[in-house]
Amino acid sequence: MRRLTTTVSVITSEHNGTRYGMTATAVTSVCAEPAALLVCINTASSLHVPLLASERFCVNMLQVDQHEISTAFAGKLKGEQRFSAGDWRQSEEGLPFLFDAQANLFCSLEKSIEFGTHRVFIGGVHRVLISENISPLLYEDGKYARSVALA
Repeated sequence: MRRLTTTVSVITSEHNGTRYGMTATAVTSVCAEPAALLVCINTASSLHVPLLASERFCVNMLQVDQHEISTAFAGKLKGEQRFSAGDWRQSEEGLPFLFDAQANLFCSLEKSIEFGTHRVFIGGVHRVLISENISPLLYEDGKYARSVALA
C-alpha cells in the first residue's frame, strides 16, 4: 500500500454537540451521478460511532502546506484539541469544515459496509466548496508529497 499515492483528507463529523475528526487517505470517488464518495474508517477510531449515529460527514481535502493539520488529526492531538490546528468553521448543517482546505465535500451517509477492521462509508455529496489554487497534499511511501504536472 506504500506504493499507492493518495490525497490526504480530514474526515469530520458532529454528534450531540461534539466535533470529531481523523486523517484519512482511503477516500475516493464512487460515481459522478449521483455524486458520491467512499471513505474507509477503522471501527476502533473515535470518529466511527459518531459518524454512524449522525449520518453526516465532511471530507476536507488538504492543501500541500497543511501537513501539520494532517498530523494533528492522525493522532498527535486527541478529541477537541485536534481542531486547534487550522481554521475550522461550522456549516449550516452543523458540520465542522476546514475553511482553507483544497476542497470540502459535505456528505450524507447513503450506505455502510463493515469489512475487516474498517467500515466503508458511502456518502452522497450534497455541497462542495473548492479553493482556486490546486495544490493537494499527497501521501506516498509513508511520507507527505506534492503533485507536479508533467511537461
